[in-house]
Amino acid sequence: MRAILGVVVLSLGTVGLGYWAQGHNAVRMETMIGEGAAQAVGETVHPLEIGVSGRDIHVSGVADNTGEKEHILAALDAVEGRRVVTENLRVLEKVSPFTTQVTKESPDAPLALGGYVPSESARAALGIANGAGSLQLASGAPENWEQLARAGVEVLGFLRKGQMTLADGKLTIVGEAASAEDYAMAEKALSQLPAEMVTQMILKPDRGQPAGWHLEYDAATGATVSGALPAGMNAEALAGALGLDGIAGTPTQIDESGAEDMNFLATLRGWLDRVERLTLDVSPEMREARIEVQGDVDADMLKKELAGSGLATEVSVVTPEGSNGATRVNAASRMTQRYMGGFWLALPEIRTDRAGCQAAADDVLDRISINFVTASDKLDTGAVRAINELARFMVQCSEETGLKAEIGGHTDNVGDEAANLDLSQRRATAVGRELIVRGVAADRLNMRGYGMSKPIADNGTEQGRAKNRRTTVTWTD
Repeated sequence: MRAILGVVVLSLGTVGLGYWAQGHNAVRMETMIGEGAAQAVGETVHPLEIGVSGRDIHVSGVADNTGEKEHILAALDAVEGRRVVTENLRVLEKVSPFTTQVTKESPDAPLALGGYVPSESARAALGIANGAGSLQLASGAPENWEQLARAGVEVLGFLRKGQMTLADGKLTIVGEAASAEDYAMAEKALSQLPAEMVTQMILKPDRGQPAGWHLEYDAATGATVSGALPAGMNAEALAGALGLDGIAGTPTQIDESGAEDMNFLATLRGWLDRVERLTLDVSPEMREARIEVQGDVDADMLKKELAGSGLATEVSVVTPEGSNGATRVNAASRMTQRYMGGFWLALPEIRTDRAGCQAAADDVLDRISINFVTASDKLDTGAVRAINELARFMVQCSEETGLKAEIGGHTDNVGDEAANLDLSQRRATAVGRELIVRGVAADRLNMRGYGMSKPIADNGTEQGRAKNRRTTVTWTD
């Protein structure tokens, strides 16, 4: 019995040893096939993923062209011991011309890339942190692509703005150097390349040349400058001189020109919050401004003050575009404005109760009179400013408090009492009508003429009569 048991144990041990040897050989075979596959493929344009399961080989990745794909599969078929070769290889499209473009819009702007790149290693070699992913993998690149592309990106680093285009093995660089030193560095980098492979049109920075610049300003969108600014002036300094948070654009810098008289900027700054649009051209030959303002701005005074600062000015009164109730932030004043009946008016900060609204109305009418053409209800040009000032807060007061406002018309005692009463009613109505156009709800207004019945000064003097000819705003519950 013991002999039989010993034979059984020996037999089982022999079988187990056989299975162990078989498994060990399978692992060795798989390793051998994997090493053979890696050696067979060798170096390829694009990295490949090779997996071995048992004696089966699977390869995936990108092949540069059909010939390379066939070479890869033939090499794997020749691996000793392999059983099956499967693949998931994508053949790149061949493009012609093989074009790569990199654009630099301004010194601080990220590079914009477009076109093709021959491989992932070439993409990394460009050294561009952001944006290189937008280049598409493709085949058909010339042999010198990487050399030219890296040189082009290096040169862009010395430019304020520019563009490199690489096509059919030739590099074209167009742009503007930030300084004479940067221009020299760009030239040096390009000199390392064969001359027949490079076309460059790089502008040198101006030295000692007259400045000439152009500025566009819009109250809603701000300012943009172009051209060549004088020594000591850049876009940031120009923005500060005009009281703006910033100015878009990348003007060139005149390195050695003499200082220029820029005193007109201070005068312009004092008016800029009342300007809708401005076009400014400055050069040694001319200093011209074309300005558009709303109807509540004293255009003649603006023109006179700017002319006194040495700036030839053309001022136009316009009705700005907008829809009632729309808002914007004025680029110069930084105040929120609401569009009211053809005017952009700043929203005031007031206490919206009866006392606060009354105080605001009294303040406006103490500072600005609402005047009419003699013996008529036609508002004169100065009255528009007063009505705009009133409308700024009357919309807010009527909407937020539910208060109503009485617009009172008053005359002096010159003339017929009945005629004066009629005139005062027509004048109160004219003011109310303009306030309604600017967004004050009609059902919140009551227009009433008092004629000569409520004087506040002595009608026996011209000064007193002038005070009695007035418009009042009285808030009621």
